[in-house]
Amino acid sequence: MKPYLFLAAGLLGLAALTPPLRAADIGDPAAPLKIAEWIKGSPVSLADAKGKKIVVVEFWATWCPPCRTSIPHLTELAKRFKDKDVVIIGVSDEKPSVVKPFVEKMGEKMDYVVAIDDANATAEGYMRAYNQNGIPHAFIVDKAGLVVWHGHPMGGLDKALEEVVTGKLDLTVVRRRASAETKLQEYYQLVSTGRNDAKAAELEKELLDLDRELGGIQPGQKFNPEEIRQRVRFSRVLREYQQALAGENVDTAKLGELEKALTEMAPPGFELASFKQQMNAQKLFTDYMREATGEAGEAKLADLGKKLAGLESRDAQLLNFIAWTLLTDENIKKRDVPLASKFAKAAYDASEGKDASIVDTYARALFDSGKVQDAIREQKKAIELCTDDAMRTELEANLKTYEARAAGK
Repeated sequence: MKPYLFLAAGLLGLAALTPPLRAADIGDPAAPLKIAEWIKGSPVSLADAKGKKIVVVEFWATWCPPCRTSIPHLTELAKRFKDKDVVIIGVSDEKPSVVKPFVEKMGEKMDYVVAIDDANATAEGYMRAYNQNGIPHAFIVDKAGLVVWHGHPMGGLDKALEEVVTGKLDLTVVRRRASAETKLQEYYQLVSTGRNDAKAAELEKELLDLDRELGGIQPGQKFNPEEIRQRVRFSRVLREYQQALAGENVDTAKLGELEKALTEMAPPGFELASFKQQMNAQKLFTDYMREATGEAGEAKLADLGKKLAGLESRDAQLLNFIAWTLLTDENIKKRDVPLASKFAKAAYDASEGKDASIVDTYARALFDSGKVQDAIREQKKAIELCTDDAMRTELEANLKTYEARAAGK
């Protein structure tokens, strides 16, 4: 996946952050981390880390597809640099009630520190300070407490980290590339709005020159204006398609036209059927949760539950997320355990019972259904599959709960 082609995907996440009077620069002191809640891992203080640790601060959100794509890569980097004084922190501005279940179900696939921003205060010190409004976006803070690199987590972070660790990072090149990436964001915005074609043409020429000079604005990738324009056009049609799907009165003829256009201009890896399925799942689940956490009557909730139960998907992580939320969300007033169990079993089958986090969810569904011995069996299996120490501790605690119930305690 080409990170710079997906800048537009995360632009809405931090749109409320207005540009600072003076943008921060590479080599400036890092802003302190202002965290409302630490979701996973030990709290990190940049003051305490100074002289001891290299800290990666990454901004992300559960709703952001490119962010979710970056998570396994960040986990791999956390493991790779674990013994080289590197700490990775993922910072979200979402509510803990949204982030916690997501992180729990990711388990060892999201194996680094996760935190909730304190009223966007951390984003102000990084994203806003460096004129960045697209996520995911990562910043490297070296042992001197200086920001020495920032960019897409899958756009050179691994190489930059290696250079920081070995003392080979060239700040002059990093500053040049950071400036080029800012210009690239500006180019995206101009192309996507269709405003000021003259400025866009001027920026395009400048970016082509910078791309040649730097060997890629994004390391290992070539700046391709036509490809970017095509992606922007695709994003525009995709947004229109999303709105059409979400409308009350769906115009099937219009949908057909949009689907034809999307199929013709789709980038590699995009599958319309899969996207449509995800959109449908999102709408069904959102509708159900709104009523389940509100004051819905039993008949309406039952109808929405029936529609949600009809969801067809082989996406194990999606199914698992739905199941876990239905089983554990504290805001649900009328919990439908059979519905949650259906999704837990579907996730279990889709993953062939080989994912510790998913097996844990399935065990919880069995337990809540009164099938305690079956829950114990599956929980033991989850523990066997688990390779993450922190997660294993949680799974073992769950097992003790199930065994206590079996013993009549």
